[in-house]
Amino acid sequence: MDNILIIQDSPSVNAMLKFRLEKAGFSVELSETGEEGVEKTKAGQYHLILLDYNLPGINGSQVCRILKEDQNTRNIPVLFMSAKDENTLSQITKEAGADGYITLPFDGKTFIERITGFLKKSKS
Repeated sequence: MDNILIIQDSPSVNAMLKFRLEKAGFSVELSETGEEGVEKTKAGQYHLILLDYNLPGINGSQVCRILKEDQNTRNIPVLFMSAKDENTLSQITKEAGADGYITLPFDGKTFIERITGFLKKSKS
């Protein structure tokens, strides 16, 4: 089973994402701050990190850079989640070294398909 960490500061968004992902067969853990997300990532085994760009404390770009610079976490795929427009999100993703992004809001079925597709691609 694929283990996903969601780093997102909104409890309501976290609950919805966790519900959808677990219903699709994923194991999900949550973190509401960038600092906690970095700690959990270094302590756990994750197949994918869904990362909010706008976080209190260290933001998503900083979290992504920290994880990509660490030898033990650099190979974990990171997808940004944000309501920013696609051009801005694409630029942020490249600058931070993330592996991709998902724009919010999203359709539940499309979201699961994107996550599944991304996990398959990252394993090959």
